[in-house]
Order: sequence, then structure tokens, then C-alpha cells
Amino acid sequence: MTFRKKKAAEAGEESPAPKKKPSTGQKKSRSLRHLGSLALSQAGVVVLGGAAAIALVLFLVLQPAQKSQQSEREAMAADTLADRVNQRIAILRDLVSGYAAQPAVMASLRSGGEGDRMTPSSAGLLPQTRATFVFPDNRIRRDQPGDFQLSFVNVDLARRAERGKIVGPDAFPRDGTWFVQVAAPIRSGDDVAGTVLMVFEASVLRPALTHADAELDGRASIQQTVNGQTRAVIAAGSGQGESVSRDLSPSGWTLSYQSGGTVAPVAGPVAMALVIGVPLLVTAIVVWLLLNRAQSGLRRDVALLLQWSHKVFGGERAKMPTFRWEMVGSVGEALQRLSQAVDKRISRAEANARPAAAKGGKGKAAPAGGDSSATDEPLFSDSDMPDIDMLDGDDDVLGIGESDSGSGDLDVVESSAPSVSVAPEIFRAYDIRGIVGDTLNDNVVRAIGQAIGSEARARGVSDFCLGYDGRDSSPGLAAALGEGILSTGCNLIELGAVPTPVLYFATHEFHTGSGVMVTGSHNPPEYNGIKIMIGGDTLSGEAIQKLKTRIDAQDFESGQGERSQEDIRRTYLDRIVDDTAVAAPLRVVVDAGNGIAGELGPMLIEELGCEVIPLFCDVDGSFPNHHPDPGKPDNLQPLIDKVAETKADIGIAFDGDGDRLGVVSNTGRIVWPDRLMMLFARDVVSRNPGADVLYDVKCTRRLAGVISEAGGRPIMWKTGHSLMKAKMRETGALLAGEMSGHIFFKERWYGFDDGLYSAARLLEILGIEDRDSDEVFAEFPEDISTPELNVPVSEDTKFGIVETLSESGDFGDGSVSGIDGVRADYPDGWGLCRASNTTPVLVLRFEAETDEALARIQGVFREQLQKAAPDIAVDF
Repeated sequence: MTFRKKKAAEAGEESPAPKKKPSTGQKKSRSLRHLGSLALSQAGVVVLGGAAAIALVLFLVLQPAQKSQQSEREAMAADTLADRVNQRIAILRDLVSGYAAQPAVMASLRSGGEGDRMTPSSAGLLPQTRATFVFPDNRIRRDQPGDFQLSFVNVDLARRAERGKIVGPDAFPRDGTWFVQVAAPIRSGDDVAGTVLMVFEASVLRPALTHADAELDGRASIQQTVNGQTRAVIAAGSGQGESVSRDLSPSGWTLSYQSGGTVAPVAGPVAMALVIGVPLLVTAIVVWLLLNRAQSGLRRDVALLLQWSHKVFGGERAKMPTFRWEMVGSVGEALQRLSQAVDKRISRAEANARPAAAKGGKGKAAPAGGDSSATDEPLFSDSDMPDIDMLDGDDDVLGIGESDSGSGDLDVVESSAPSVSVAPEIFRAYDIRGIVGDTLNDNVVRAIGQAIGSEARARGVSDFCLGYDGRDSSPGLAAALGEGILSTGCNLIELGAVPTPVLYFATHEFHTGSGVMVTGSHNPPEYNGIKIMIGGDTLSGEAIQKLKTRIDAQDFESGQGERSQEDIRRTYLDRIVDDTAVAAPLRVVVDAGNGIAGELGPMLIEELGCEVIPLFCDVDGSFPNHHPDPGKPDNLQPLIDKVAETKADIGIAFDGDGDRLGVVSNTGRIVWPDRLMMLFARDVVSRNPGADVLYDVKCTRRLAGVISEAGGRPIMWKTGHSLMKAKMRETGALLAGEMSGHIFFKERWYGFDDGLYSAARLLEILGIEDRDSDEVFAEFPEDISTPELNVPVSEDTKFGIVETLSESGDFGDGSVSGIDGVRADYPDGWGLCRASNTTPVLVLRFEAETDEALARIQGVFREQLQKAAPDIAVDF
């Protein structure tokens, strides 16, 4: 729009006196009143600043001084107590070492005595002595006579003493009571003839802590750290506040001390408030007075500026007054230049109007009262003046002008982005899975990448790790996926071809918490998929479906992320080797099924000190030998044959992306993952009594009993790696496992499913056993069971069939659970039917005490399935 000069009044007509606009004056007055409150606000700021200063002095000067005195006092107390405890520990070690050197002990050893049936008696050495064991060299076993049963912890300590040095003390809990054990070698000359293991009640250390309450007025406790978990062995006294720790002579032992009182403060808060507050209050008053004075001067300048501007723009010539405030003077100078430009423009308009008026006198008379030229001339159009016409012609853009149709409505123009058709069936319960060239291609995966990146941005995440498995289609799909993620502004760390656990490890190592893995897992070569982790959460259920919704709506973020490459494989292997130790070298057959774990799996097991016999470890995405699915007995047959041929101690199989584990014993028996979980649970719970252990609905009913007997808490949950990880975070479980072979260790590891790490933990346990693997697993209860049975159905009907089975199925006296599918438990066995989340099949499994019971339960499920879906072929 163009600002124009008002038309001149007609000749002889008086101009009406300009009327004041009350609203404007009122607004100005209100503005001045707001300005007047500035002084009070500034004074308030000073007062608040003073209060803050008092608080800072109190918290940053006085309290730290008091805390420093307290810390010195606590440090001295902790040092004193640590010395006393170390002296007590030295006494225990000398006691056990002296006992081992007694001639009677050697005589008892030579006469064949072992365990706690020997002389001389050790009961009189200390009243807290619980049990004493004497073992001949290389004959340490758990099955010893007496009422104190040995565990792996006791046997391990005794074996370490066979190296010729006293070992311990080491603490361990049993039935809610803590014990302390020390082991020493029995020497015959320079040789080690045997070992003494002496177990004390933890109260044997109490005399060193009793002074914590009497003299030092506090609480002292002895703590032991094993595998990153710290637990109190014994404590005395009472205290409060932060604890002070001191390392003790045994590795992993610390003394923790809490003071029972505090040092008197140097000065109270009231005194400090007076010392600091009074000067600050005076300062606030001075600031208020100064700002009030400044406000009066500013008000005077503004009044002078208004008076002068009215005169100048009214046509008078007036000299600009002198202002006190520089900012008001700057405004005055700008108004003066504007006034001069206006005068210049008016003079030019009048000069142009004279010839037009003369020409109009010869012809048509000009309008009375003025000339049209002056009326239509733009007021501000000089190039040296501010462009006030900048909005001219833009009324339509702003929506304030009329449209051609005369309506005031605005037409909304929608920009259309190219869309891609994505099959809904690829979005599974806990990952994305489809057939390459059919439901999965570069365009589809690129759109999925955009959805993943956009969802991450919505969650405040901007960094991803990207890996892919050894399938022929994986590199291309990974490239398309990366393009989609980068296009949303997310950064990408490309790991190359790695097992899925390496990707998970990288998200922890690089602190991204987010990663995507292109993998078809154990499926046939024509399949592929994507596993997704955002902000520490492995996506499942609704979160997976939300990606489909984003793609359908083209709800994508835009940007350009940065790409980098990292090789994390060596760091991953080193971390596992540092965490695990295999005491005895084992001969291990490794079958990778030509999957991506074929590179790192044999390398890891070899670096653990084992002899590796590789089988199908060349990465080949066509899987020429068998499908990389250790859950199928047929796929394990080559491993069984190789174990028998090479007389190996154990056979290990990995799936296509290395996050699942299969095991074959030395006799060729398949050790199904639920029985493998029995061994892992007993091991983990032995160090973590009361720990939660998760297992999925496909696992044996005997597993819960083994977990409970070991002192853990069994929890059954849904099948699916992402669902299991979410439940682990919810419960704090230290171990979880699925019948499919996904094993999740939170103790000493990161809590994700890792077939390679699980293999290392298995070899660590077997390495300290003096029995072969078949004997180790034989001690666990076992029913007659089937492997996973698959009934082919369509992708569209599988969940409906299971829902019908759940709602209308008749399972007699079975106890039906709907955690995941339909599981019916009977007194003598159980059966399960659930819909697979990865392939178009129903998954069934049965277990019973006898063949007759197994056949009966299968018959019940067969009959109910035929009623729920008469068209499917039920041939189990």
C-alpha cells in the first residue's frame, strides 16, 4: 500500500482543530507508569541478589568448610578401621596357613582323610569356624562329607590355592548368612600335596568393627565387589550421611564408614544473613533512588521530544532541544531528517502542480480546492528514504485483500511428496521382515529409514549406528536405509557387515543408544528385515506400527545428517575376552551356518583358549549347507556329526545374525535353550540371590523350579527379543532367555541378546567342571518334549486362528495362559500354540512326563485347532 498526503482543505474553509485521541494518550501514560516501576524492580533484583549471595556463602563457603572438617574426621576414622580389619584378615590367613603346616594335617592327608573328617580338629581355633576341608592335590570335588555343602565358589578358591599360595579371604552368602573362606596349600617340601579350605562365619570379622560405634561414633561395614556388584558382608554401629571407603588387602574388598555425628558449624545462617543482608539492603535503596532520578530525566526528555516534533510536523520552524539521554537525542535526529525529507517532497509536488493547473485553465477546469497531482503523489518514494511502500501489492499474500471471486477465504496449496507403497504385513511384532523384491526393495527401505529418522528426531535422538548381515541383499538395503535416515538430519555411524550383537554393543560404546540392523536373522535367503533401536528401546508392537503410519502420511523430518565409518569388532571381542575366563581348554565345534557370525565366533572362542573346529563359517548369503536356524533339529545334524567325529567337548551353533545360540553336548545330544537357561540361571543366581530370571512361553515348565531352587524368581513372558528386553528393563532381571536361543545377560554384560557372549559364558562354566558337558546337563530335570513345530497358515489368518483358539478352545482340566498365544498346563505336561511374528506359521510345542501324556496333549491341541481352522493341515 502507498501512504499519500491528505487533500488540502477547500479555499476559505477553516480546518477543524485536531482532536486528541484519548486512547493514544492513555497508552503513553501507561507506558510511563511501567517505566516508573523499573526502579522498584531493580531494587528488588538487588534484594534477591543479596538473598542469593547469602545462600551462596552459606552453601559454598560455610557448609563446605564444615563438610571438610567432617570429611577429615571421617577419613581418620576410616583409616583406623581399615587398619584393624586388615590386621584381622592377616590373623585369619596366618591361622589357616599355620593349620595347613601342622604335621597332623599332613598325616591325615597321607592316611586318605579328606573333607571335614580329619584331625586335628579345627573347631577350637576360632568359635566362628564353620567347616574345615582338606583336599589331596588335584582331587577337589564338591561332593564332600559333612553338613556344609560345597559350591562352585568354594571349589574355585581351593583350586586356586593348589598353585602354592594362600588365597582369600573371600566372602559368599548362603541361606541369608554370609561366610568367609580362606584356602592354603599343604606343602611337602617344595611340592604342594594338598589344600586346606577353612570356612568361617562372617562374624569372625566383627571384633575389628566394634570400635566403630564405641570410639568413632559411626557405622562400619565390610563390602565385597564381584562382577561389578557390591554387597555388604558384615556391618556394625549406626551412622548417617555419605560413606567413606577404603580398599582392604583382599582384592575387591572395601571398608565403608559412615559418621554418626556432624561437626558444629562455624557460623549460623542468621548471623550470615545480618552480615551480608544489611549492606545489600542499603545498596538496594541507593539503586532505587538513582533509578528514580534517571526516570525523571527520561520523562523530561520524552516530553521535550513530543513538543518539538508536533511543532516541526505542524509546519513551524523550531530548533531541536538539548536532551540528557543519548537515545532520545538519536530519535530526535531521525525525526528531524524525516521532517526535512517531507518538506522536500511537498515542495517538489507543488512545483509539478503549477504547469498542470495552467494547462487545465485552457481546457477543462481543475477541481476546486486543490490539484490532483498533489493528492496522488506518493509521500515517500525517494531512494534515500525508508521504503514504506514495501507492502504495496502484497495484500493478497497477507490475506488482507479481496480475491478474484470476492470472497475472503484463502486457498491452501498442498505440496505432494512422492509416496511409496509399503505392505502392512512387513511390520511385525518386534521388527520389520519381508521378502526381497516383493515386499522389500530399496524404495521401501529408504522410506522406512525416513520414518525411523523422523521418529528418532521426535524423541530427541539424532545419532544412529548401522550394520547389516551377510545376506546378498543386505548391503544394498543398508545403503538405502542409511540414505533415508540421513535425509531426516540424523547422523549415521556405519559399522559394515557385523553380527547383530556387535551393533547393539556399538550403541553402548558410541553412546548413541540407537541403531538399525539389516538382517533376515534365521529366515531363508529371500527374506530380509530391519531390527530397530531408538534411545535404548528396541521397537516393538505399536512403535513398529507407528513407522507405517508415518510412511502413509509422509510425516518425515528433513535435513542432512553426517556419515562416518567405524570398525568396532576388535573392541567387541576384547571386551568379551576381558570379561570371561575359560579355566580348562575345550575342544569346540562351531557351526555358523554360513551366517555373519562365522567370522567373529571362531575367533572369539579361540581367543578364550579353546581349540576351534569351524563348520560352515564362511559367510555366504545363499546358505548353501543349511538354514542358519539352530532351533531346527535338522539344521543341527551336521554339528552333531562333527562333534562325534572330532570327539569335541561341546558343539556351538549360531543363527544368521549371531544373536541366537544352539548347543550340542559331547555325546551329540541337543541341549535346547530352556535347559541351557537352567545352567545359566544357577550360575547367575549363585552370585545374585533373589535375582529375577525371565523365560518365554515356549520354555519347559521345569525351568521355573530350577530357578526357584537356586534362589531366583522365575517370570514367564512373551516371545520376542524386543519384548523380552523391555520386560528386563521393567523388572531389573539379570538374565533372560527364549526357547529360540536368544539369551540376554544383564550380569556383567549389557542386557541384549548375544549368541557369541552367551557361548563364552557357557564355556566359562564348563571350564571349571570336572565332568563332561553331557553329565553337567544330565543333572537337570528333563521331560519328553518336541522341538518347535510349525503349521503353515496365511499371514492374514494366523493371529485370528490363535484368537479363536483362545476364546472357544476346550482344553479340559488344563490351566490356560494367554500371555502369548495359548498355553495349556496339565499336571503331567503342557502344550502351546502361538502365531509366529516373523513367518506365516503357527508355532507349537509340547512336553510331558511320558509318551502317552505327550500324545494325549497333542491330541487335544490337534482337535481344537481343527475346530478353529478346518482348512489348515494339522499333521503333528
